[in-house]
Amino acid sequence: MYWIERGLIIVLLCLISPPFFTTQKATKDSRQGFVGYPPSVYMQPFFPCLPDAPCTRTAKFKVDPAPDGCCILTVTNGDGRGTDEVRSYEVILNGKRVLSAGHARNAQATVRIMRNNTLKVVLSGEPQSKIFVLIAYSPRPPS
Repeated sequence: MYWIERGLIIVLLCLISPPFFTTQKATKDSRQGFVGYPPSVYMQPFFPCLPDAPCTRTAKFKVDPAPDGCCILTVTNGDGRGTDEVRSYEVILNGKRVLSAGHARNAQATVRIMRNNTLKVVLSGEPQSKIFVLIAYSPRPPS
């Protein structure tokens, strides 16, 4: 039942916000003229393996063409209402630690995206806990 509920949540999120769950092609003017949230490069939920031990989840993604500098990585811990939060998480992008082990409800870091990217998340928590990782174009052009 638990896996069915998790799958249903992911399916509903995909139906509600399909642009956030796909990798988008960048264009020269992709950071200009948007309203609201900046266009996303990557979004993915991550779930712990076992409640008693930290585990590493790895995801690879491509961005073609790779933007210059670019992005803000945002982590949302749990469901955004203070429940289903992991006990701790750490985020590593392309071999560089961008967020140290912590458990904050929301955290952000400026990141550099390449054409081929590897995202590692080390997390611990109960099976229903989760984090969402979003990488989006920065609303400000790189200086």
